[in-house]
Amino acid sequence: MCGIAGVFGTPYSNTEVKKMLAALGHRGPDACGIHTAGELSIGNALLKITGDMPQPLTGKGALVLNGEIFNFRELAAEKEIKTDSDTELLFSLIEKGVKEGSTPMDSVGSALSKVNGDYALAYVCGGELVLARDPSGVKPLFYCSGKEEEKTEIAFASEKKALAFIGRKAKPFPQGVILGFNTENGEITEKIPEGYLKIKSPEERIYEEQEALSQLKKALEKAVELRLTPTAGIAFSGGIDSTYLAALAKRTDPGISLYAVGLPDSHDIAQAERAAEAIGMKKNLEVHFLSPEEIEAAVPQVIYATESADPMKIAIGLPLYIVAKTAREDGKRVLLTGQGADELFGGYRRHEEFLEKGAEVLDRAIYSDLASISKINLERDDMVTMASSVELRVPFLDKEVIRIGLAISPELKVLKKKGYYEDGFHEDSYYEDGFYERKYILRKAAEGLIPPEILWKEKKAMQYGTGVQKVLDRLARDSGFSKKQGSHIEKYLMQIASEKGFDFVNK
Repeated sequence: MCGIAGVFGTPYSNTEVKKMLAALGHRGPDACGIHTAGELSIGNALLKITGDMPQPLTGKGALVLNGEIFNFRELAAEKEIKTDSDTELLFSLIEKGVKEGSTPMDSVGSALSKVNGDYALAYVCGGELVLARDPSGVKPLFYCSGKEEEKTEIAFASEKKALAFIGRKAKPFPQGVILGFNTENGEITEKIPEGYLKIKSPEERIYEEQEALSQLKKALEKAVELRLTPTAGIAFSGGIDSTYLAALAKRTDPGISLYAVGLPDSHDIAQAERAAEAIGMKKNLEVHFLSPEEIEAAVPQVIYATESADPMKIAIGLPLYIVAKTAREDGKRVLLTGQGADELFGGYRRHEEFLEKGAEVLDRAIYSDLASISKINLERDDMVTMASSVELRVPFLDKEVIRIGLAISPELKVLKKKGYYEDGFHEDSYYEDGFYERKYILRKAAEGLIPPEILWKEKKAMQYGTGVQKVLDRLARDSGFSKKQGSHIEKYLMQIASEKGFDFVNK
């Protein structure tokens, strides 16, 4: 939706926030605003998607928000607030709490306990600055705090590079946490809102398959519907996750565009074409054929966007970067992706090994995956799409989908079967000790919408399926880095970062 930034503790806070917002301009090309009170400034670079409300919003306090509150219309009707802006709705809830005597931190916590959304925000009122981030960390937020010449300072922004441009080193703001900063004494307090969805073992489990299917299908249908807009598309690889999203989205928007990228002879292009045809959406599919030259030209842009020279981040981020760029050129401002399905429903091969050790081991692995998904995947994906001013939306990380997903028994996520594969869609036909069906309950939920030849087929990882990994390997070797000496792609990427002067890039 946008980029946010703020600084406290210097008379130059307004100037520094302006510099950060300039660095975040790609996140919000539609408007820019700053609220300053003494040595505190907060600002916003706006990408208009829901409503047309300039930020910061000001009243008793001031608010900047990066994100979307998907149930804001329901909340607005319930609270009898007339608005077409999710930001205004959230601001009204927070301000109401403050006016009724709650602290700014408690007011933010109370408001967030009611919402279903993805967000990073800053609210300032009186002598308190409050920062908050959604439980899954879908929206990025970075911050730093400390003392400068006996004076307490704090700064935050949607991307680390914005903080680097004002000489600050930042760390990720924790998922699902609210932080309150007292601007008078520098005291910092943390809390998790009451009623907040926590990524932990649920109190009640769903062991029965039909009950799991019933609840999961209903939650996913609503999660997709809530995230669709007239300017939405789907990042489409033809795997079960993106194909299921496309089939669900088709019910609401039959003309929604599907975007696939890859080298002309790549696995992902062939798979996307087969899947789109199988669900009756062949005409919806927009294919962008990559070339080695285009990949090479995009590498510096992806390093800059992700703030990293990590080979895996670049190899995975690069195809999504070009998908977002293609969608933006097509007039789209929102992209739905299947991110989170593997973590929540046991989609990785290592999940098979965890199940072998016991269902409770797989359970813990899934909780761990969700707790770290922001740092490993979501921050990267947000930054490469927002580089083209395209907002990423992740239905599989909807609040209700996560609640139900965590409650479903792990044995329904990774199902162990005996003997032969019966579907004919796996590479091997027989395993002496049996075989595993990863994301079993998710695949079963999609039955009836997706034909079996797509539903039960395993898919290659994006960096291999698109052919990007192969091109990066060649580019590194052509640049003089020997594969035999190790880390040749990382060395190639670090050389580019150094040549471009990207001092903020992770070493």
